[in-house]
Amino acid sequence: MTTTAAPKLVGPVIRGVDEDIIDAVIAASEQDNPDVEIVIEDRGGYVRVQADRNFRLTQKSMQVALGRPFRLAEIEPSLVSFGGRLESMDDEWVWTIHT
Repeated sequence: MTTTAAPKLVGPVIRGVDEDIIDAVIAASEQDNPDVEIVIEDRGGYVRVQADRNFRLTQKSMQVALGRPFRLAEIEPSLVSFGGRLESMDDEWVWTIHT
């Protein structure tokens, strides 16, 4: 018998009213996490954008998605929560889970 481990989702939770940030995070996450299934859960008041065990978001991909200069720190007012452990650098944020 083969058992599959349940996914351990990690990544940002963005306020539902910040649609431009949400759309950019979704587009950027697809660029920054190739060949990874991105799970989007829209709860109205907030949107979870996550992947299993590892989720990467870069400043460059956010700039491309928004079509303007952007610093990752600009996400902070929209970031209501997140899953996993966040390692934040100036040009890249990485959420992981340690088992």
